[in-house]
Amino acid sequence: MMNRRATLKTMMMTSAAAFATTTSFGGVAFAGGESLINVGDVAPEFTLPATGGGSIALKDILAENDYAVVYFYNQDGSTGCSIEAERFNQAQDAFKAKKARVLGISMDSIESHEGFCDKKGLTFSLLSDGDGSVSKAYGAELTLPVFGKFSDRQTFLVGKDGKVKAHWKEMGAKTDEEKMASVKSTAHVEQVLAAM
Repeated sequence: MMNRRATLKTMMMTSAAAFATTTSFGGVAFAGGESLINVGDVAPEFTLPATGGGSIALKDILAENDYAVVYFYNQDGSTGCSIEAERFNQAQDAFKAKKARVLGISMDSIESHEGFCDKKGLTFSLLSDGDGSVSKAYGAELTLPVFGKFSDRQTFLVGKDGKVKAHWKEMGAKTDEEKMASVKSTAHVEQVLAAM
């Protein structure tokens, strides 16, 4: 099952890259269109089921921290998403020093998230956007024929005032400031930390 999923994921990402600059194709939305949320905008509020039990609300995170790092990713257990999560995990002390809380969001179930956290030893919260509504609100929804809906790899830095301070996209960035540095090294984590 995992090999089939990995193969489908590779095909999906190849298809997404091919259409990265298209907002729609045959009535289906792809990554790379105009961002719904831009720097300076108020980040959409959300409350989602979280690993470790219960739910997490963005407003509660910002009440206790100066920043929330809200990152959307495709799928628990995929190679790129695993490396990205590990990089964020390794930098938890640096984020805490800047009074920032990292939240990872995908459309996977909370059970899948719990297994992913256990397997990778993740110490930060993963949130389940089961119906994709939060991904959609942030413009981080990726829909592909046959493969369905996934969260698009994007990161939002939200300040204590609830406004987006920085936004990075893996695909379809319009400016250099919006381009996501590699998640396979520490570059993206360093990019996020430098923006605080």
